[in-house]
Amino acid sequence: MKKIKKINWIRVGIYAFLILFIIISLFPLFWMLDTSFKSDEEVFKMPPVWFPSPVRLENYRIFLLQRPFVKYTLNSLIVALSVSALCIGLGAPAAYGFSRFRFRGNRLMFGAILSSRLVPPISFIVPFTMIFSWFKMIDTLQALIIAYIFFNLPFVIWILSGFFKSIPQELDDAARIDGCNNITAFWKVILPIARPGVIAGTILTFLMCWNEFLFALVLTRLNAKTLPIGLYDFFADGFIRANWLAAATIYTLIPAIVFVLFFQKHLIKGILAGAVKA
Repeated sequence: MKKIKKINWIRVGIYAFLILFIIISLFPLFWMLDTSFKSDEEVFKMPPVWFPSPVRLENYRIFLLQRPFVKYTLNSLIVALSVSALCIGLGAPAAYGFSRFRFRGNRLMFGAILSSRLVPPISFIVPFTMIFSWFKMIDTLQALIIAYIFFNLPFVIWILSGFFKSIPQELDDAARIDGCNNITAFWKVILPIARPGVIAGTILTFLMCWNEFLFALVLTRLNAKTLPIGLYDFFADGFIRANWLAAATIYTLIPAIVFVLFFQKHLIKGILAGAVKA
């Protein structure tokens, strides 16, 4: 009886800790959503207004009319989707090669590819700025796409190589017996099985591109601004309209949240399956 009672108290303590952790984690998001519906007076009112009445949607309408957030959204979508597609298109065959074939220097080459993720991204600001200035690519979406591929392609190769290692080698052998070469075996047999891993890599790459700030700040001016830089514009104003900024932030979160919720099952399955073998 004492043992059962102790186990129950431990379970209650774990649940209480998790609930507290969730509340603390979600409170900033709740406060941002709450602020997005407030008037200018309610934002700075003390004691704070927890639930504005009436709920105002004017902040969303005003910031969309006064700032080109539709253009920023299109830029973010073009960059994030392009980088995700290119990283998967280039990274999946490379990851398959590293996971299936043994050749001289393969470990060294794999480590060299991953080494770019070990260096702080800010270290590449000056080289990238100089290179894109020489080719007159500053403030272009192409510059952002190239920079993001440089940082995300090693990550995709690492994720997918672990996933491909979890797929039995016997499937490749069976495909070759049926007349497939290495390319057709990868394309027709292995890649369909690896779909959860591919989707997981796509989602993670999309989110990293969607939220990236540093390189978008340095490499863009007016034409190629993305949503994170559009949010930063509010801090350049003489007076920060916190309710407008909160509304713009909620607007920025919506596409990423919808994207993740839609593919959530595949994301979890892909990450867990890729962790079976290292």
